[in-house]
Amino acid sequence: MANKKPYKVKVTIGDSVVEVEGEEKGVVAIVSALTDAVRAGRKSPEPISQGMGPEPLPRSSQTDIRSFFEEKQPSSDIEAAAVAAYFYKYLASPEDRRETIDSTTLENSFRLARRPLPAKSGFTLVNARNAGYLDSTGETGAYRLNPVGFNLVEHTLRAGGKEIGKKGIRRKRAPMKKRASKTRGK
Repeated sequence: MANKKPYKVKVTIGDSVVEVEGEEKGVVAIVSALTDAVRAGRKSPEPISQGMGPEPLPRSSQTDIRSFFEEKQPSSDIEAAAVAAYFYKYLASPEDRRETIDSTTLENSFRLARRPLPAKSGFTLVNARNAGYLDSTGETGAYRLNPVGFNLVEHTLRAGGKEIGKKGIRRKRAPMKKRASKTRGK
């Protein structure tokens, strides 16, 4: 009886690394399944906690998108994209609610809020994702509000005309030390 060494394979896909060790048949089967999954372009399963995301603070009445934009006063198109995603996820009428936002929805929300349209709304969504407010859904051009964007809209942007979350603390400057002057004798 010959003592066989187990097969070892290391597969890298994007940022993920899978190491497989074992009998030849098992390793080949696992690598084959990984290859099939990559070729088929299967999406990873949805996160388990997707349905248990943060809930917005209760509102006294139904809010339209224009008044919501006026209340939050986003200072950039990127913040406005997060505000629009928040509105459509939590505050829109039940028939208009949606989990994701795309460039058409963003342009429509800017139009309804009477905000100037961005030059390229697709790039605005990409920039909002890069800023950390939105996550890609895996579908081309579709983005989902993430907890950072939720916190931006819910807690940081203006509410009732006053700034929340930004403290106007100024520190006193430390007095400068006097340098000893050098006098040169002639």
